[in-house]
Amino acid sequence: MKIIYFTHSLASCWNHGNAHFLRGVLSELVARGHDVVAYEPEGAWSLANLLADHGEAGLAAWRERYPELSTTTYDPATPADQLTDGADLVIVHEWNDHGLVAALGD
Repeated sequence: MKIIYFTHSLASCWNHGNAHFLRGVLSELVARGHDVVAYEPEGAWSLANLLADHGEAGLAAWRERYPELSTTTYDPATPADQLTDGADLVIVHEWNDHGLVAALGD
């Protein structure tokens, strides 16, 4: 299955403990052969704060532990149908903008 996951941040766990859980779930989906695409909105505060506090080095542990995962930053103005083209399943984390959920429902 092609799975699209909209997250606040997968790369950063700065005051965002959900990232640990999401990494585990998405890693399992990849291990089971699914095509997983994770989208993070531009300007996500968790990632911005992690980078401000620790720079790029703050991302080293996540990159080393989860090499099978990556994220794609998206502009929230991008039409939702472009981001989800070909998806079998779309999941939206609760911290995403409500406009994204509305656009996906159209």
